[in-house]
Amino acid sequence: MTGPRRRGRPAWEADLAARQARTPTEAAERARRGRALVEAALAGDAPPEAAERSEPSPPAGYEYVACVGCYRPVWGLPGSRCPACKPATPGGTP
Repeated sequence: MTGPRRRGRPAWEADLAARQARTPTEAAERARRGRALVEAALAGDAPPEAAERSEPSPPAGYEYVACVGCYRPVWGLPGSRCPACKPATPGGTP
């Protein structure tokens, strides 16, 4: 006796079928666009998605923290001071 039969395709097969090119011209166009992206990346150009971003992402480790002088929220590294607070003296506490 065999197991119960499923109707239709399994989810992964349906997803794969939806991503496959329908015609040879569509397949050729996808290959052409993909190759253009590879050539641009090898030339050092940014991908088109990168040009759409309006503001650059902050460096790693930056987050909203409290200023160590006045406790205002500031975007920076832990232990940072806001622009309104005077900088820490060298060799002193931050």
